[in-house]
Amino acid sequence: MNKYFLTCPRGLEEVTKTQISSYINEPINVDKGGVHFSGNLKDMYTINLHSRTGMRLLKNIFSFNLQQPQDLYKSIYNLDWVKFIDVSKTFSIKTKLKSNLFNNASSVSLKIKDAIVDNIRKKKGKRPFINKKNPDVGLHIFIINKTVKIYLNTTGIPLHKRGYRSKIHKAALNESIASGIILLSNWNKEDTFYDIMCGSGTLPIEASMIANRIAPGLFRNNFAFQKFDNYNKSLWRKLIDNAKNNIIFNPNINILGSDIIKDNIQLSINSSKKIGIESYIKFKVLNMNDISVVDSKGTLIINPPYGNRVGKNINLNELYKNIGDVFKKKFIGYDTYIFSGNLEAVKSVGLRSKKRIILKNGTLDCRLIYYPISSGKFN
Repeated sequence: MNKYFLTCPRGLEEVTKTQISSYINEPINVDKGGVHFSGNLKDMYTINLHSRTGMRLLKNIFSFNLQQPQDLYKSIYNLDWVKFIDVSKTFSIKTKLKSNLFNNASSVSLKIKDAIVDNIRKKKGKRPFINKKNPDVGLHIFIINKTVKIYLNTTGIPLHKRGYRSKIHKAALNESIASGIILLSNWNKEDTFYDIMCGSGTLPIEASMIANRIAPGLFRNNFAFQKFDNYNKSLWRKLIDNAKNNIIFNPNINILGSDIIKDNIQLSINSSKKIGIESYIKFKVLNMNDISVVDSKGTLIINPPYGNRVGKNINLNELYKNIGDVFKKKFIGYDTYIFSGNLEAVKSVGLRSKKRIILKNGTLDCRLIYYPISSGKFN
């Protein structure tokens, strides 16, 4: 059994634990920014394939304690690096520090790189080279107090890059965050799901994937573990086939995405076609003020502009007030949610929230705010 750390956006740790618990038999422990568990090769493949809210699945390969900073080079040099990095392969190093021993992650990464290269050159007569953009081997180093933990990135590019986007919208919501928001809403996967400011369609697409039991990793072209020496192609192929057989399309679920910008809707449709779910999501160019709600209950989630990438030239307070008006006039009986990184603009919604969940969208502090809309409340 190996030890793994599945990273995730901050605030989604408990959701991540719950979502992968049906795939892992061992205990799962929550930590800041991810979850820890023990597993075998099959578990590693399975989580990379099925995790909806994870970002990278890291495999712990070395752990040791440091007494003083100058011991770092020797400690790294003495490890068995040829087991993980062949001279013909490239590698990268990402270091996170929470220690009084060091104060500069870049200089620590450089010291670690030197020790690894010197070790492999001594044993093999040649050295591997760094490739920061597309390495064969990705190393993640965590130094917390005096403990050093070294992980191997089994995922490669983050798991939120599902593979269904043909073009990236400049304000597209991270797919792992979108999936986490949907799971936090406790949408029952039966009632109507709306996003009336859908942008490039991330929330409706992720909702459809959840409802139709489509594994989020099915459409990726590659994972880092496929470059590993112990890659088991037949096992991976079997897991892919099982995931495909697990898909059950439900034509009775209404999932709707609308946006005022035609190009956004075209992006949404193109992405849904890549997954084969274009028949199960209704995308439409529509102003949210012109929405005709199809059912008397359901879930609505929107991610309106924050004013940093999109929305600089519009009055955000007026926009958010209009959102509140649309909620209370058109979505009576619905569980409505706003996910936003503009906490000042949210005050203009004008509705009483029942719950506020703190989340991180990259480096932005955000809130998922729940407004249950009850009949007669706003008369």
